[in-house]
Amino acid sequence: MPVSSTTHLTGIVERAANGPVLRTDGGGTWELDNTRQVRKFIGSRVEVVGERSGFNGFACDQIWPAGHRRPTAFKLRLEFILAAAFVAYGLYATVGAAISALG
Repeated sequence: MPVSSTTHLTGIVERAANGPVLRTDGGGTWELDNTRQVRKFIGSRVEVVGERSGFNGFACDQIWPAGHRRPTAFKLRLEFILAAAFVAYGLYATVGAAISALG
């Protein structure tokens, strides 16, 4: 499996000495991020999307119960926040200029 490519795995999350691991259907074992999102699935069959990190590490982007629909990912994009901030500042400056011109 190439490093840094998005991968979809299915298996069972188990507790190990170094944190949670995913035992895949093909017999592989992947060390998962030790996050609350992953820990709540210990003992459950799951699907995971993420990227390989190191030899057998796997950085989870999403994890959900196997057999269920993949949840939609919510990602806050910085460029949208910046555009909204500029628009809000422009409106604020316009309203402030109009009020000072009237007063």
